[in-house]
Order: sequence, then C-alpha cells, then structure tokens
Amino acid sequence: MIKLLIRLLILLVIGVLVYNYFLGTPEEKESSKTIFREVKQLGKSTWALLKTEKMKMEEGKYDAALDKIGLLYEELEERARSGKDRESLDRIMELDRQRRALNDRLVQLEEDQAGARTSAEKQQAGKEEARLKTDLRSLFAETERLMNDMEQ
Repeated sequence: MIKLLIRLLILLVIGVLVYNYFLGTPEEKESSKTIFREVKQLGKSTWALLKTEKMKMEEGKYDAALDKIGLLYEELEERARSGKDRESLDRIMELDRQRRALNDRLVQLEEDQAGARTSAEKQQAGKEEARLKTDLRSLFAETERLMNDMEQ
C-alpha cells in the first residue's frame, strides 16, 4: 500500500513538472527547467561516482575477495575441527588450495596485464581474467555449498 502511494506521488510530481515545462507560466517553465537540469546533473554525478567506484573495486576486488574467503576458511576449519567433521575439513583444505592457486593466477595476471604491449597479449590477459572470474565464482559457489552442508 505504501509502495503504491509512493509511486503515485512520484508520478504526480513528474506529471506536474512535465505539465509546467510545456504548458505552465514562464515562471513555472523556468522552475521545471531548473529541476530537470539538476536531476540531469545528479544523474551525471551519480554515474561518475559509480564508474570511479567500479574502477577502485576492480583494482583490488579480487585480492580482497580472496583474502576474505581465506579468513572464512580459517573459521570454517576451526568449526570443523571442533566438531570432528573430517569430510568438511577435507573439503575446506581443497577449497583453500584452490583459493591459493587462484591467488597465484591473479598475481600472474596482474604482471601480464602490466607487461602487455601487443593487442594479442592484452587479449590473452583479458581471456585469463574472464577465466579467473569464472573460477572465482565457482569457488564462491562451492564454499556456499560447504557452509550449507556444515549448518545441517
């Protein structure tokens, strides 16, 4: 009910702004133009912020993700040891081995990207990055399955 009221209110405001923009008095037209300019500027600023944050995230996101998942494995390992859950402990060890291998690949990828001169080298680095992302998603999914299994 509240969502419907909010939507109606937003539509009403937009309707009034559009009406004033085209059919209002000169003062109303100018007011609507000002609001549209400010909304446009807000959109541009928001887009710029998102692009900047995306670049920051890409610069260190894999490192941070792999570090965080390593800490998670340590916690899961402690829980598996205290519960004497050998099967989960073996799975954690295997996942941590995969995490370390991904980390090594990430370091190599960063070196390859920094040293890529030709378009073929850049393309190859891009392909490796795509494979790395896929393998990272797979590692996260397997970790989630492990966590679900450990909770049961």
